Amino acid sequence: MKKVLLLVSTAALALGAAQVAKADANYTDPTGDSTTAPDITGVTAVNDAAGNLTFTVRTSHVALGADSLVDIAFDTDQNSQTGGGGVEFFFLIGSDGWEFVRWDGAKWVAAAAASAHGGYANGVATFKVSKADLGGVEKFTFWADSFQLDANGNVIAEDTAPEGTNAYVYTIAKPLTLRAATATAVPAKPAAGRPFTVGTRVTRGDNGAALPSGTVTCTVRVGTAPLRATGRVRNGVAVCAMQLPKTAKGKLVRVTVKVTFQGVSTTKTYSARVK
Repeated sequence: MKKVLLLVSTAALALGAAQVAKADANYTDPTGDSTTAPDITGVTAVNDAAGNLTFTVRTSHVALGADSLVDIAFDTDQNSQTGGGGVEFFFLIGSDGWEFVRWDGAKWVAAAAASAHGGYANGVATFKVSKADLGGVEKFTFWADSFQLDANGNVIAEDTAPEGTNAYVYTIAKPLTLRAATATAVPAKPAAGRPFTVGTRVTRGDNGAALPSGTVTCTVRVGTAPLRATGRVRNGVAVCAMQLPKTAKGKLVRVTVKVTFQGVSTTKTYSARVK
């Protein structure tokens, strides 16, 4: 792409207030403030469990004209005194392709990033890059720009999201995992002909919070015979409740508690001899 290195040397912004951008962030931007540059109307940022990041920048231009550019600027160490004007990486898309560049301490150079890919279609610029190719950071600052250049590469119109010298702070979401504690029973010793409940406290591994809800599947056997049980999540505990038959005395009761939340599951098993 022509004029890219000249452009990024002038595009870095001094950071002002930062807006927190969590996983699956979606932001709008005022319209009609870009003159001839692509008018940015919205920005999204998402990441998957493998740390692959996707950014989209929606604009008013169905296709990019000659000498029009859209970019994402990354301040990966959140330090405006480092990088090129505070920026470590730039991802740019123009009418003739895309380029991903980094600051090498003295100048902008092409970044070796196998995960990087850019494209523009139907008014949307899409930037893809992995966390590893952004230096492995878990949190960074970014913003989006659009530019219209003249024949000499000078900026004659632009738009920025967020506005002015503001920026977004993005924290890469950890993948959802579930952690189940050791299963416990009430009463502690199962008795034939009596109610019996087995439960396990479940927390989210990604944020440590108690599981608020979920689907509990109970698999129960008394000896070799299956037994019906009812499962639920209550106050962060997944439980299986049942009525032990009078014929269960002396037999081994085995209870498997499987809890599923947003497609992720964890299982705990409890067994004891019925008195």
